[in-house]
Amino acid sequence: MSKFIEPIILEISPASLGKGEQAILQEIALQLYAQNIFTFGQARRLANLSVWEFQQILGQKNIDRHYNESDLAEDVSTIQIGS
Repeated sequence: MSKFIEPIILEISPASLGKGEQAILQEIALQLYAQNIFTFGQARRLANLSVWEFQQILGQKNIDRHYNESDLAEDVSTIQIGS
């Protein structure tokens, strides 16, 4: 029995291509988050943005925020490490 992996479709705008690696990573992170492939934390780290900065960009791009048990566990872990 073989399993096939579903392809991930990402579109990088020409404007981002001209702005360099950081802009491209940010666009990829937003798309992976929007497609519910990455958690908030994973996408934020890929984009190399703070929680606040990533939340702002999600709002600007009208991307709905997903929050599930995995995100909660990650947030709790982050808080515990920071203490």
